[in-house]
Amino acid sequence: MTVRRSILQISAVLNRVGEQGAIAFFAAMLSLVVVQVVARYILRAVPVWTEEAARYCMVWGGMLGATIAFYRDEDPRLLQPPKKGPRLWLGLASFLRALAVVLFLGPVLYYSDRFLLRHWQRTSDALGISTFWVTVAVPVAVAVIFIHLIGGISLPEDNKRSTSDPP
Repeated sequence: MTVRRSILQISAVLNRVGEQGAIAFFAAMLSLVVVQVVARYILRAVPVWTEEAARYCMVWGGMLGATIAFYRDEDPRLLQPPKKGPRLWLGLASFLRALAVVLFLGPVLYYSDRFLLRHWQRTSDALGISTFWVTVAVPVAVAVIFIHLIGGISLPEDNKRSTSDPP
């Protein structure tokens, strides 16, 4: 098995795990919000932890969703890169996208250890858990996006992935 194929397989597996995780977190968030609404308007007593738990589910679901969008090449961007054209033009567009991702997310990943250490001793008010478990979603998502980026660079331009199917 080649290194290229291994990276593509790891990227595909991470995408499938991300999809399942995002679905689970958004389903949990929806369930928690329903509990909040029912408790507030019917029972007149809202559990204090539901809002915080729903917010944490939203953070994890959103970060995993960002990795899925990047894998599928459906992430939001200011300019849509060309899909057809001379090979040089497509290569330049791919390079500029990769450069923008590294310049934006590289510092996030670089400083994430300090960011996580600040949250290690902090606990959330309602749940009483370390906020580390929420903030770790950021470097996890960035690392997964970098793996997807490396996998995407290794694909030929005419074979770019657009679904969650493995290559």
